[in-house]
Amino acid sequence: MQDEGRFDVIVVGAGPIGAATARHLSERGASVLVVGPDEPSGFADHDGVWAGYYDQGRLAHVLEVPLMTSMLAMRSIRRFPDLQERTGVEFAIPRQSLTVMPDDSEGGGLADWFNRALLAGNAADLNVAVEQFSAEELRREYPDLGFAPGHVGIVQRDAFIVNPRGLVQAELAAAVAQGAVLVRDVVDSVERSPQGVRVASRGGETWRAGKVVVATGAATNVGGLLSRPLDMRTYGATVVLVEVPDPSEFDIPAMMYMKASGEEVTFGGIVMSPLQYPDGRWYLKCSGRSLLDNPLDSAEAIARWVRTGGRQEDIRESLDLLAELLPGKTLGPAHTRPCMVCETPTALPYIDWADEHTIVAVEGERGAMAADEIGRLAAGLVIDGVWTDGIPHAAFQARWAETEVSPPLHSVATA
Repeated sequence: MQDEGRFDVIVVGAGPIGAATARHLSERGASVLVVGPDEPSGFADHDGVWAGYYDQGRLAHVLEVPLMTSMLAMRSIRRFPDLQERTGVEFAIPRQSLTVMPDDSEGGGLADWFNRALLAGNAADLNVAVEQFSAEELRREYPDLGFAPGHVGIVQRDAFIVNPRGLVQAELAAAVAQGAVLVRDVVDSVERSPQGVRVASRGGETWRAGKVVVATGAATNVGGLLSRPLDMRTYGATVVLVEVPDPSEFDIPAMMYMKASGEEVTFGGIVMSPLQYPDGRWYLKCSGRSLLDNPLDSAEAIARWVRTGGRQEDIRESLDLLAELLPGKTLGPAHTRPCMVCETPTALPYIDWADEHTIVAVEGERGAMAADEIGRLAAGLVIDGVWTDGIPHAAFQARWAETEVSPPLHSVATA
């Protein structure tokens, strides 16, 4: 076994939050090692966990609930131009963000994420301009789109679509430019002592540091890297990709859409404008109601879910929605891809000490747009030793499950 020396901080996980944490640590003068595997080549025979950022498009906007999520996103988005200019990686595309929901003018709503008054109030608190549309105004504003009767909307015109793969590339490039070391490997164990931590990889290397940041996303509770599990749930989500022969035919905003008839929700999720994927083809991306239908509690369960390729029934739901939403448009073949999400009981990230040498930094579904700010806050906690941001730390303090972490049955990839 080869010992590669000592760093100030080791970041375990090279996804959006781990990469952003490494960048902000290195920019504050710390010597940093960030360890995480490359994206797997496929999922049909995959063994291990699966990251949520293996995708080309995520919304980056302030039309979020709770307000704290919108604030984290806004802080991150304001740094995107500088990060793109410094690294040469273009990962943020300007695009309108439209949220559509049943008319909630009488108050309430079927879900907080689709409560127009809450969304508008959060945007106003952050001084971000949005426009609200009645059902008639929504039809006039987007005449080529076939929304369900009685549905209203709210739009942020200066939003973005973020390429999560590109965001990770840019964060890692900026970190490496500041002296961080990137190793593409899987972390098997973290040993703690009064002097710090010793991190061992599947590839046989070990490293030592004073601190370790665990930023392993949905795999955090199955990785065996913390001494106790977080109060957090992990789910296998499904993305439906629908090929479009001519992307110029689809001049549409990126959408969050809750379609309902009475109290019955028939679709609730994302319809993303066409994006080009690594295979060179252009796809509309949908992710609907099955987001939290597949709880996963072990590395084996995660691997089995990934090998399914996602919930096949979601294809019909997505095609039915798109046929109504995009009348007269030509749609090509559709297929699913597996994705991973996690949720916390606070609906906010955890950015907190796990022990005197370990900080955990995790977010669930909206990690891409808020990752840079989550990484900045995590780096500040490491460097300063205490919370110094104006947002109270209580908002992001970790909650812990009652049981101890069981050792992993096999090595778990970090993302």
